[in-house]
Amino acid sequence: MLYTLKEEVASLGEERFFDGMSRGVVERLNAFAYHRRYEPRQIVYFPDDTADYVYWVRSGRVKITRLSVSGREITFRHLFQGDMFGEECLVRRLRRENYAEAVVPTLLTLLRSEDFIRITREEPELCYAVACHLCRRALDTETVLAELVFSDVRTRIAARLWHLCRREQTGEGGALTVTHQDIANLAGAARETATVALHALREEGVIAMSNAQIRVLRPDELRRLAELR
Repeated sequence: MLYTLKEEVASLGEERFFDGMSRGVVERLNAFAYHRRYEPRQIVYFPDDTADYVYWVRSGRVKITRLSVSGREITFRHLFQGDMFGEECLVRRLRRENYAEAVVPTLLTLLRSEDFIRITREEPELCYAVACHLCRRALDTETVLAELVFSDVRTRIAARLWHLCRREQTGEGGALTVTHQDIANLAGAARETATVALHALREEGVIAMSNAQIRVLRPDELRRLAELR
């Protein structure tokens, strides 16, 4: 069940997705917005659920995954504050194909698909923002594909970890909540292989690990290891 939280939730205009958008457009979206909190590992939507909402991450983190018939899992991306997801409704996909799951305590803002589609058609500024969002996603996908083709597993692990740590707002000395399986799924590797690579990074003093959390100790070195060669 959807509900509006009792506490005050900031305007969508505070998020980077809406940078430069006029106040009138943002207020139209806010008028139709719902807000919901999710606990860690709580599912936002399942495969075959109706694609009836578009989401923005206001705080926390969400991961988008898919399971094969044989039970293998791939993680397409982790989403952080300001990111939009669920936009497949724009191409009239009636059902979800993936899982969306909260990784940490997460606050989402939701708009019904029909409201979002209508406003997108009527407001060029929103249409442009959606186009930019989809372009960034396409570029990110190309980067991941290049990593899979040109990089060894160690480099892919470093690259995905570097990407997560850059996006996670942990604060100075903060740790990223992520499992070995999460890293493996993002890098297209077996969990055991990811664990070996992560332990090697720890031995080299690049990262520290404890209780499903990773802290980057040498960010410049991790970035160097993440570069395509």
